Amino acid sequence: MKKVILLFAFTLCAIMNPFYQANAEAEEKGWVSQADLPEPRSHAATAVVGNKIYVIGGFGQNRVATNTTFVYDSQKNTWSKKADMPINLAGSAVAVIKDKIYVMGGNNTSSTQDSSKLFIYDTTTDSWEEGVDVPKKSFLGTAVAIDNTIYLMTQQYTSVSRHFAYDTVSKTWTNKANQPSNLRAAASAVVDGKIYYIGGGASSGEKNIYEYNPSKDSWERKVDLVNFLWYTSAAVSNGKIYIIGGFLSASTTTTNNVQVYDPASNKVSTMEEKIQYARAGAGTVSINNELYTVGGAPKSLTHSNAFSSVEKYTIKETGNTSDPETDDGNGTKPDDETVSDDGEALLVITMVNGLQKEYQLSMIEVNGFLKWYKEHDAGEGPGFYVIDEHDNNKGPFESKKDYVVFKNILMYEVNKYKN
Repeated sequence: MKKVILLFAFTLCAIMNPFYQANAEAEEKGWVSQADLPEPRSHAATAVVGNKIYVIGGFGQNRVATNTTFVYDSQKNTWSKKADMPINLAGSAVAVIKDKIYVMGGNNTSSTQDSSKLFIYDTTTDSWEEGVDVPKKSFLGTAVAIDNTIYLMTQQYTSVSRHFAYDTVSKTWTNKANQPSNLRAAASAVVDGKIYYIGGGASSGEKNIYEYNPSKDSWERKVDLVNFLWYTSAAVSNGKIYIIGGFLSASTTTTNNVQVYDPASNKVSTMEEKIQYARAGAGTVSINNELYTVGGAPKSLTHSNAFSSVEKYTIKETGNTSDPETDDGNGTKPDDETVSDDGEALLVITMVNGLQKEYQLSMIEVNGFLKWYKEHDAGEGPGFYVIDEHDNNKGPFESKKDYVVFKNILMYEVNKYKN
């Protein structure tokens, strides 16, 4: 009877988490294909609200701008269609504040007509409204949001403003200090209230990373990228910026490299796990500890061959890496600070979906969990760990066990009781 109950518990875990097998594959294979976009897209406004990815406008096949809004449910791995944007736009900058997505500028034809429009999509009502125009027409600009302010960085003539802030409360635009490089098709990201302006180019790609301090309205040059890069995209996870794909230098050759910039150490590295398909003009976003790169173009600057492929990567590190003396980067202490086997503790595990599980365990059991976690993070051992619920067992069962999946753990803490 005991074996039957344990088998049922594992089966129930798999039923409750239908992507268990996909998660296990992601751990082993790096970037994993997801459900394709309903239509090919490059240079779309791609943004995240909650656990959903919105892909708005962009170039379809033959470099024709579109006005469609598609939404991807990361929990179900499915796409659906939402209300169309008022006009066709591609190469727009995009930023999110609360439940609203702000789409700025872009190109609204297959020629060279750039736009100064601001359109606002309300994800709660599936509706669009037109906002206050951007001060300058903008194509292939980049934007981020901090609190209630959007910062838009565009390419303009060097003698005029090209960096603007939009106050979403007062609905006003103001000029800000120009980014040092007058580039297009750059990427941008926010870490700890600072803005990072990455790559981009005029006639070829650049290696630049600049940091903008909003409180001082000033820029600072940081370390260079590993490669010259433009038409790239970026997303933030665990305080690091993941810079994905793009065109290399002046060539029209796309790359499948993933560069990682750590603002805390001001260092750039290249991930071993490359995206499956080299792409430029894609959208990259982060949900919890997962990266998604969506659409893009696989070859030339004409973008006439946009594709619909979507890839996901699960980031293994989940802890705060700001204090290397007390943290190994995965929320655990170094081996020389292991906890004694004596006594009991409350093990609290926080999952990536926000759910918390508490277990009253002996320190022998807690150390068993810690050992498994460290080994699996190093690429060894199974992808799940069995925890006996002991006195928490409710129901007429001989035993009750939880099967905790490594991929789903955001963080954990150990609270040891005094002897």
